[in-house]
Amino acid sequence: MNIPVDKFRDWLVNKNLKWRSIKEYTYYFNKFTTREPFYTQESINRFLSDKTSMNRVARGFLLNLKKFILVNYKELNISREMRMDISEIELPQLSGRVEQKLINPLTEEQILEIEKNIPHEKGRLQLLMSYYGGLRLGELLKIKVISFNWEEWKKDINNIGECRVHGKGEKEGIAFFPPDLMRRIAKFIRSGTYPSPSSYLFIKSKEDPKDLSVSNKAFPWRKVLRDAAIKAGIMKFDEEGGVIPETNVTPHKLRHSWGYHLKNVKKVDIRDIQEILRHSSISTTERYTQVDKSQTKEILSKDVFSLTAREEH
Repeated sequence: MNIPVDKFRDWLVNKNLKWRSIKEYTYYFNKFTTREPFYTQESINRFLSDKTSMNRVARGFLLNLKKFILVNYKELNISREMRMDISEIELPQLSGRVEQKLINPLTEEQILEIEKNIPHEKGRLQLLMSYYGGLRLGELLKIKVISFNWEEWKKDINNIGECRVHGKGEKEGIAFFPPDLMRRIAKFIRSGTYPSPSSYLFIKSKEDPKDLSVSNKAFPWRKVLRDAAIKAGIMKFDEEGGVIPETNVTPHKLRHSWGYHLKNVKKVDIRDIQEILRHSSISTTERYTQVDKSQTKEILSKDVFSLTAREEH
């Protein structure tokens, strides 16, 4: 990272921190910037997983460095897009779990309004699949042409489709998509140039996403989503040009919004939401509750996909 240590130290001094804290944060600054070229979710996770950095002081340093970057991004020649990416980074707690934030969910109508402002079908599909499938960012990027149950679905294209996804720790799960969205995905694939059925749906690369930085590969999609959310009037900025946190739209917010919609709008049972969103557990008891896929599809068919993804004409 090309950030002068003296500027960071001066910023800490102006915050009236104790000299001991400034000394410790400067130590971790030098340690972090020597190892990591960028401030990303992956880099801070790696940093805090090191036994020598697995402490509250190191975490406090990362929090202050994040604030320093967000405040001084113009002086540091950091783009607005990169600043937004940094603002979305969550600092893991010392237990290793990511600190949970309250998220203002998007409504289904807002999702479709964002769709109207995406200029190409690839981006529109990424939006709708992320939302209606409750996809994590990594799950979306790793979807292949062959990931769908095409043979079974083609027997009745008015049925809900299935897509095999790989989530945290490469854990395999099933995402469900409404019929109209499945038809659009099929049309998108037919109009594309995919070398083989094992080609990735959205990544035009010979490299395996498992070996790539998710943040780097996801940058084009993040930008498309962000621009569309701004044009739709959903994402707003404060007087200093920073994103108003409550209005921020991120790929993961789409997944949270779908979960909120299922629970609070459609009143879907929490155990069924666990299956739909592929959560590992809700509690010790519910961890052992099994929900059959046919039952899940029946639940989704009961007016859950109310504002179904419109077919492209």
